[in-house]
Amino acid sequence: MTVTGDRLDLEAALPQLDGTLVAAGLDASLTMHRDAHGVPHVRAATEHDAWFGMGYASAQDRLWQMEWYRRRGTGRWAEAAGPSGVEADRLFRRFQLDAASRADVEAMTSDTRAMFQAYADGVNAFITSGQPLPVEYALTGLPIEPWEPWQSVLIFKVRHAIMGKRPIKLARSQLLQRIGIERYALLEGIEPAGLAMILPPGGVNADVIAQAETELARAADDLGTLALDEGGSNSWAVHGSRTTTGMPLLANDSHRPLDVPNVYWQMHVTCPEFNVAGGAFPGVPGFAHFGHNGQVAWNITHGQADYQDLYIEQFDPDDPTRYRTEDGWADADVRHEEIKVRGEAPVPVEVVRTRNGHIVHGAPSSGTALALRYTATDRPCRQWECLRPMLRAGSVEELHETQRGWAEPVNALLSADTAGSIGFLYRGRVPVRSTEAARQFAVPGWTGEHRWTGDVPFEALPQAVNPPEGFFATANQRTHEGDDPYLAYEFTVPARAERLAEVLTSRARSTPEEVSTLQGDMVSLPARRWTRFLGAQPALEGDAERARSMLAGWDGDLRPESPEALLYAHFRTGIARAVFEPIVGEDTWRWLTTSANTGTATLLARWSYHTSATLEGSTGTPDGRPWSEVLPGALEAAWRDTARDAGTDDPSGWRWDSMHRTNAAHTLSGAFPQHAEALNPPSIGMGGDPDTVQVSGYAWNPKGRFAVSSVSVYRQFVDFAAPESATWSLPGGESGLPGTEHASDQLELWARHERIPMHLRPEDAEAAAVHTLTLVPG
Repeated sequence: MTVTGDRLDLEAALPQLDGTLVAAGLDASLTMHRDAHGVPHVRAATEHDAWFGMGYASAQDRLWQMEWYRRRGTGRWAEAAGPSGVEADRLFRRFQLDAASRADVEAMTSDTRAMFQAYADGVNAFITSGQPLPVEYALTGLPIEPWEPWQSVLIFKVRHAIMGKRPIKLARSQLLQRIGIERYALLEGIEPAGLAMILPPGGVNADVIAQAETELARAADDLGTLALDEGGSNSWAVHGSRTTTGMPLLANDSHRPLDVPNVYWQMHVTCPEFNVAGGAFPGVPGFAHFGHNGQVAWNITHGQADYQDLYIEQFDPDDPTRYRTEDGWADADVRHEEIKVRGEAPVPVEVVRTRNGHIVHGAPSSGTALALRYTATDRPCRQWECLRPMLRAGSVEELHETQRGWAEPVNALLSADTAGSIGFLYRGRVPVRSTEAARQFAVPGWTGEHRWTGDVPFEALPQAVNPPEGFFATANQRTHEGDDPYLAYEFTVPARAERLAEVLTSRARSTPEEVSTLQGDMVSLPARRWTRFLGAQPALEGDAERARSMLAGWDGDLRPESPEALLYAHFRTGIARAVFEPIVGEDTWRWLTTSANTGTATLLARWSYHTSATLEGSTGTPDGRPWSEVLPGALEAAWRDTARDAGTDDPSGWRWDSMHRTNAAHTLSGAFPQHAEALNPPSIGMGGDPDTVQVSGYAWNPKGRFAVSSVSVYRQFVDFAAPESATWSLPGGESGLPGTEHASDQLELWARHERIPMHLRPEDAEAAAVHTLTLVPG
């Protein structure tokens, strides 16, 4: 592999896909078929060899991505990226995900540990095979290190550490300190008297919240997609009583920021014990999120549960290794480490842990810092014991039973089986708290009042099989009314869930095509509410009236070619500013729309949705301004800004996808800008928005305009009238090798909401093979 000037020899990194290779550690010969899109179909004689083959294939396709996760999780990315990686490394050193991952492996049963070891052996068999390494190793000059089982656990934790409630609790704490109780209560629709009782202390504690914001801002650019809002997911299961085939239909599209390569990887593994295909994490054995074993299929959405708490810790000014408790000063666990930096001297970092968790923001030497208690790191996770049994589940009920030990992240798991059942299970560890304060804010750590007192029992978690409605539709929304049990203070706004329910209940029975095409649905219910509301308003003048009448006659479908969709995007962001900036103030509005903390975007989405959902009968804004004062300016600005961005004031020249495009960036394109064009995938225009089933999120920040920030990163569809004909797709390709045949070959199909065959039956995979590689023991 060579790098010559600004030229990358990308094809030189291709692994061997045909013929026979010797791989030490196998029990018997193993075949790996690859179909026309490069998807590996591993056929093994033993379960050990199945995991070995999965690890080998993952290294062939995604070794650099695995390296990126490994260095992220261990706080060693600056060794590749240079000084720009230091702040993100500091954050991940403080998370201590590597120590938690090692503890998880130590707690595994022998069978589960053997699974992870076999996978690691497969990765290492590729590394030592003499085949070319990905181009990124030549770019960075990094040596390749052996893969270890705990690093597979680490990858899973890295992907989910940012998904918890830490960002929103930071955002709420800072918002409350910025605008005060009365205005906070106005926006949240709660009683200020009750809020006053849980107001976090101000003064120096306000400083540590601000310090956390500063640290996030410094790390954000280097964190890339790990610093972005995950965007949620959709899944739906339709019972045979509501389908034309009389059998269940199961569909999903998982939403995350668009990584390069994609976060998920299509994989099919067959051995005497199981035959499973699904969306896997490169570097992680099993199919924790998406799978199909011929009898049962499953998918997940993020459960939005509250399993991260922030504690404000006070440290002894005379000895900052001690922190305050209700019984006096206690000794913290303090370690000193170094972050190695490409081209520069190492940077020291202090890693501190209190009884409440690891210090993740602030510095004990300043007197205050923030500790994080997190279910992925506070004790060994036993969820890895769920991975093997779920592959052999023969029914929805059996699948549910295998998930008793699942911990983090908390998921809404949907499933269906060949017997005709559909199921919903809210799986994972949800802590029980002694107070309500930690549900919204960072809380005092020195009082002992806000500790966890246990976990919600598995039997008390929301779950059901074959509901009377005949379907399940999950889109990160609230699972049930009330707090029994308490799962979270807030969930994702229910716009996508409402749209799914609207479509699924619009027919007595749906065809498989009607159910699967929901993956491409671009109708926004908030947009439709605004169009109805604007249609009922009196005529205005000038550009304001042009915008009002155009939106009033629109169906709310954000198709890529839609001029109304582009106008609506400007109106959506503009009306939010017109409504909320006078309440929070100009400075706080700027913070809300530009903060590196994704929690602020969550707040804005929540307020924006609530505004649209309460338009009927509404006379004005939450602070009492009549709509007649607010709408004209917002509509006029939306028309003006749309004309400016489109380069014409003629709506026939406006298209939503002209401004709403993917901008995915390779993990090294920032560190090596001269190679960005070769490393980055193509950009593609899209329809939809954050409120549509076909999600294509964008930031509230006006500088970013409407660049796509989150999309569907894995789609799967199973018709149980013909379960062997399941299909799937990715927004890019199977390979993580930039510029090669399968790096982006599914992108156009995915954009058209098409999917490719899964080839679940081994004979179908063999018949569809374009390449066949045989690994033999050595």
